[in-house]
Formats: sequence, C-alpha cells, structure tokens
Amino acid sequence: MKVIIATPIYLPEIGGPATYTKELCERLRDSHSIIVVAYTDVGMAMPGTQLIQVSKQKPLLVRLVLYFFALLKASHGADLVYVQNAMAAGLPAALACMIRRKPLVLKFVGDEAWERATQRRLTKKRLEEFLISPDGDWKIRMMMRVQGWVLRRAACVTTPSAYLSQELIKTYGVRPERTTVNYNAAEVTEVLPFEPTPPIPHQIAVTARLVAWKGVAGIIRATSIVRKKFPDVRTIIAGDGPETDSLKKLSRNLGMDNSVSFLGKVSRAETWHIRKKSSVYVLNSTYEGLPHTVLTSFAAQIPVIATDISGTNEAVYHEKTGLLVRPGNDAELANAIERLFTDAALCKKLTDGGTKLLKEKFSWEGHLAGLTSIFESVLAKPRN
Repeated sequence: MKVIIATPIYLPEIGGPATYTKELCERLRDSHSIIVVAYTDVGMAMPGTQLIQVSKQKPLLVRLVLYFFALLKASHGADLVYVQNAMAAGLPAALACMIRRKPLVLKFVGDEAWERATQRRLTKKRLEEFLISPDGDWKIRMMMRVQGWVLRRAACVTTPSAYLSQELIKTYGVRPERTTVNYNAAEVTEVLPFEPTPPIPHQIAVTARLVAWKGVAGIIRATSIVRKKFPDVRTIIAGDGPETDSLKKLSRNLGMDNSVSFLGKVSRAETWHIRKKSSVYVLNSTYEGLPHTVLTSFAAQIPVIATDISGTNEAVYHEKTGLLVRPGNDAELANAIERLFTDAALCKKLTDGGTKLLKEKFSWEGHLAGLTSIFESVLAKPRN
C-alpha cells in the first residue's frame, strides 16, 4: 500500500504529530511505501521513507498553496492520504484528495479553533461549552467552518478517545459511521545514557506546552501548598509556550523560585529522564483529547495525578492507574500529591495498573491493527 502521511510538524520539532509520524513510519516502512509531506525547514527523511518539505518561513497563504501542490504531486499513484490535523495540513489534503479522487483518513486530536481562541484569551470556556456557544472573532468562526468542511470530506476520521468522537458528531456533523476511535500507543522512548538512579523524593514532574488549558499555574499554586508540609518539594516544568512569562511571574510572587524550575523546550529523551528522576507526574489540564504524556508516564512507571476530565479519564482510572482530581481545585491537587509522597504501596499499585493498561489498551500492536483495518475499510468503499 502506498500511503501519504501529511503532518503539520516534523522532527526535530516537539509535538504529538511529529512524534507520532516518526513512530508510525518506523512501523509501516517495511510493509508499505511511505511518503511524508511536512511543514519543515530542517527535517531529514526517516530511513525507508520519502520526505517532501514545505518551508515554514513563507507567508501563511503561500505555505498552504505550496503544501497543496506538494500533496497533489505526491498523491499521484497513492492509495490514500493520512493527515494529522484538520487545518494547516487538513485543508490542503482535502482539496488534493478531491482532485485526485483519493480517500482521506484524518486523525483528529484537538479542536484548533478552541485552542486558538483560548491562546488569544478570547474565551475561558472549556471545549464542550465553547463548541455549544463559540466565543471569538470572525477568524475563529472561519476556522470552525473550515475545520467542519474538512472533517466532513474525510472518508474516515479517527480520534484517540470516545469523547472526541462524540464531540465531532455533535458539533461538526460528521456521520457516526465515518468516525472511529483508535487509541494512541505509548511512544518508544529515547533513553539517555545515564546510570539508573532512584527517584528524587518529593520531586514533581510536569511536561506540557505552556498554554492556559494545561493548568500549570494550578500546579505551581498546589506546590506552594505542599511546601508547608514538605519543605523540600520541587516541581520540574519541561516545555515552553505563550504562558511562560506569566507562570514565572506567578512562581516569583509566591516565593517559589527555589521550588519550581522551568527547563524550557527539552528533548523527548530528557522528558523521559525527568520522569524517571521524579516521584510524581502531574497533568492538570482542563482539556485533553487523550493525553499521550500520561501513556509515556505509565511506560516510565511514575505514579500519575490528573484532572478528572473527558479524554483523560479514558486512560487514568481513579486509584487504579492514577489519581483523579477535580479541575481547578488546587487544594485537592495538593492533597493528592501529599498522598503519593507518603504512600509507597499506593504508588506501586498505580504504576502496576498503568503498565497493565498500556499492554491491554494502548499498545502499538493494537493501534496498528486498528489503523490497518481503517485503511482497508476506506479502500474497499466505492469512490465518489
């Protein structure tokens, strides 16, 4: 099978689509012909695959046009296009597939209109509320229209959680028979060549884009509460984003400069090392499609605390694979952290549960079997 993988980002950039594309290519290249079309200026083709690069330095409209023509050329003779979002890669892919009469399979992991509105502080609503009554200007409304059109053009839309699949059907009018849940798999980790050492007591690991809905401010406030009982508590934050300056200011204002460290953008291998050196991993989001970072934490065998929100609670089962807390509740989060600091038996129970769930629900074998079934299904359908 000749498959075109269209992605908005590509290694060495950090992000879900870039990591997923790498992992997927490594597993498909021996049995399929793979061409990757990506927005990148520094990427190198992965062994056994072909890479077509579209520069990110061009103006937006120029980038979209160049990406469209790259896909149009690459898809000649291809069996299908597998695209990793519904906007920057999805729109050109949908247009190219219309012209080439090729099936489009779209992986939807998050609503970009809501993310953009949140980043620009045009809304404080959670995703479910926003989709019912969107906030924002004409650009946000246009993004929703474009996203909806692309989603409805796809032969199949895959989502990493049942929650996202239901939202697509309700909001964007995607036909139920064209949506499929295919759970993510934990990434294969690049381990740094350090001697194994035990976790540092009372160290909290956080790896996230520093955007409002990741709730990192709440983790900093919870750390200040925990410090009253555990003066040596330390929170390590790996990642960058538009909230960086405000989070550093919050840390200073709370007198937490010696308890909170901002590492900025780090490699995947370094995020693994941070997990292995820490006692607890915290994800405090108000929105997740299905958090890949939790699966990586399961693989690293670090106990997880996460917010009890749709998407996340399809992987974190309270007191079985992690602890769940209410979103926006700093005191409850602090209490959960203190609980894991003092209960070694519970920590082992959670890490054992996470390891077991990875094998049962979030394995690469299961993900690839689901993806292969999706590809074969859309290819078996008559072309419009």
